[in-house]
Amino acid sequence: MSDTDAALFTFVKLTVNDIDAATRFFVQGFGMTHADTVDTPAFREHVMTGKKGSATIVLFHWKDGRAVEIGNGYGPVGMITRDLEIDLARAIDAGATQKGKTVNFGSARIAFVLTPEGHEIEMMQMGSAPEG
Repeated sequence: MSDTDAALFTFVKLTVNDIDAATRFFVQGFGMTHADTVDTPAFREHVMTGKKGSATIVLFHWKDGRAVEIGNGYGPVGMITRDLEIDLARAIDAGATQKGKTVNFGSARIAFVLTPEGHEIEMMQMGSAPEG
């Protein structure tokens, strides 16, 4: 089996309590598009797409009202930005809260936000940290 036969990473799935609010958040906060809906008697999914070549976020909602807990055994959803300040402000305007301060990491600038339901998103702007 060659590497070309390996599975292809294409999406991340987030379980949410309010799928319509989460959909609005990703549309308003990150310019994503609600591209498709899967609706079954047990669950509903909204497929959220970004620019061509980016991964998809699938918002997953159980219809039976079970509690959703945000665990600590995962890393944040990663977003690359060309202008961190503008995109950070857009996410906050859509309902995100910034977690900590914006930091420089090498030549990158990084900010973390929490969605209205508490999912963590890492926003990274490459190559823009001041010299020195």
